Amino acid sequence: MDKASISADLEALDEEISSLKQEKRRLIEEIKDIQEEKHNVVTSLKEVSNQLKAQRDLKDAEINELRKLMKEYKELRVRMQETLQTIATSKNELAMVGRVYKVKSSEEIERAIRELEWRLQTKRLTKEQEKTLLQRIKELHLKKVEIKRREAALEKFKQLSEETTTLSEKLKEIRAKIEGTKRKIEATKESIYKLLERRKEQRSKLEQLNISLQEKEQQLNNLLIKLQTTLAKRREVLEAKRQEEAKKAKEKLKQELSRLKEDIRNKLLEGKKVELSELKLLLNPEDEIA
Repeated sequence: MDKASISADLEALDEEISSLKQEKRRLIEEIKDIQEEKHNVVTSLKEVSNQLKAQRDLKDAEINELRKLMKEYKELRVRMQETLQTIATSKNELAMVGRVYKVKSSEEIERAIRELEWRLQTKRLTKEQEKTLLQRIKELHLKKVEIKRREAALEKFKQLSEETTTLSEKLKEIRAKIEGTKRKIEATKESIYKLLERRKEQRSKLEQLNISLQEKEQQLNNLLIKLQTTLAKRREVLEAKRQEEAKKAKEKLKQELSRLKEDIRNKLLEGKKVELSELKLLLNPEDEIA
C-alpha cells in the first residue's frame, strides 16, 4: 500500500469517524430529551393517579351521604304518613265534639255551674226547681267534660299540624340535599371520567416514548459498534502507515550505508586514513541497520 493510498484511507476514515461522533452526540441529545419527556409523563401519571384516588374517595363519601339522606328521607316519609293518619283521626274526633259544643268554653261552663250552685245554696226553691237545677248542673258537668275533650283534641290537632309542617319542611330540605348530592356525584363521576381519559392518553404517550427510547438506544448501540469498528480500521491503517514509513526509513538507511561503505572502500584504495568506526561499519553493516 503506497503513501497516497494510506493518506486517502486515513482521510476517509477520519471523515467517517467525525460523522459518526456527530451522529452519536445527536442521538445522545435525543435520548436525553426523550428521557426528560418520559420523566415528565411519569410525574404527570402519578399526579393523575393521586387525583383519581381523591376523586374516587370523594365519590364514595358522596354515595354514602346520599344513602344516609335517602334513609332519613324514607324514615321521615313514614313519620309523615303516620302523622297524617293521626291528624285524620283527630279531625274526626274534633268534628264530633265541635258539632255538639261549638260555642261554649270550659271557663264559661265552669262559671255557669258556679252560678247554678250559688242559686241552689242561697235561694228558696221548690223541690221541682231544686230538681231542675241539679239536673242542669249535672248536664253542665257532662258538658264540661266534653269541652275538655274538645280542647284536648284541638290542642292535639294543633301539635300534629305543627309537626306536619316541620316534617314537610324537613322533607323539603332533605330532598334539596339529595338533589345537591346527586349533582355532586355526577360532577365527581365526570371528573373521574376525564382523569381516566387523561391517564389513558398519558399511558399511551409513555408507551410511545418507551418505544422511541428503545429505538434510539438501539441506534446508538449500533453506531457505537460501527464507531469502534471504524476506529479499529483507522488504527490498522495507521499501523500500516507506520510500517511503510519504517520500511522506507530502513531502505533509506541501507542506501546511506551502502554509500558510506563505498566511500570507505575508496579511501582504502586511495591509501587514505580510515577511522576504526568506519572499518567496523564496513565489516559489520548489518549491525547498524537492525
